[in-house]
Amino acid sequence: MSLPSFASLANWEKTRDSLHQIAQVVGAIGAACADPLPNELHFSLDVSTRALSTREMQFGGELRFEFDTLQLCYVRGGNEAFRLDAPGHSQLSLMRRLLASFDECGYTVQPSMKHISAGQAFEIDRELASVFASALDAVFTALARFRAKLNGTMTPLVLWPHHFDLAFICFVTAEADEHSAPQTSYGFAPYSPGLEKPYFYAYAWSASTGYLRLPVEAPAQALNGAYTGLYAAYDDLRDRPDFNGVVEKMLLRYHQLAASGLSQA
Repeated sequence: MSLPSFASLANWEKTRDSLHQIAQVVGAIGAACADPLPNELHFSLDVSTRALSTREMQFGGELRFEFDTLQLCYVRGGNEAFRLDAPGHSQLSLMRRLLASFDECGYTVQPSMKHISAGQAFEIDRELASVFASALDAVFTALARFRAKLNGTMTPLVLWPHHFDLAFICFVTAEADEHSAPQTSYGFAPYSPGLEKPYFYAYAWSASTGYLRLPVEAPAQALNGAYTGLYAAYDDLRDRPDFNGVVEKMLLRYHQLAASGLSQA
């Protein structure tokens, strides 16, 4: 069965942007309630079946956003403490209501508001949100299967609220610092400026080589502009009979070339 398509979805961008803004709200709460982690992982979110969630927070529990209900839910000790509808809110008003709900539970949260500035009401199509959740589930599985084939030190496969991308890093050496260590990175993004539909990406970097320019095979493309690395449109892959296998083969080939290029630098 083919996975959901984004090629001709009307108003997808409005739903996408609203979901992104909600993820930034959840991410800001999670970061404010977590101890710093290596490679800034305290800024990331976990992906579960049709939901995004924080890790265990300092005062206990986790906050999650459910794509099917379009609700934020705070669960602590196995019990649901509160639940909020996202529709009807803007990013700013949702954050304010969320902070008030935590305060009512006896928890003071002081998140960074750096990426929380949108005052326009969310425009979310429930069907499109469900389509995205299905795609994200499939992509997470494909990337997790690929990740399981790799050796070495790797970060978890997580969602980064700032760019709304699902990704992990594989380090080439024993050093595991994303700012200095040779690395390959693999992920999936719903969009980027100039790339408005979902896509897979991969890049290889070291301080001595910069971003490597590596050959790729169709349906992947090698981009060498503002971003240097592999690009593969989700809609070009989704209807392949073996979606997981196609993604795995594509990224494994890139990884082999990248690892060789970085190790020789």
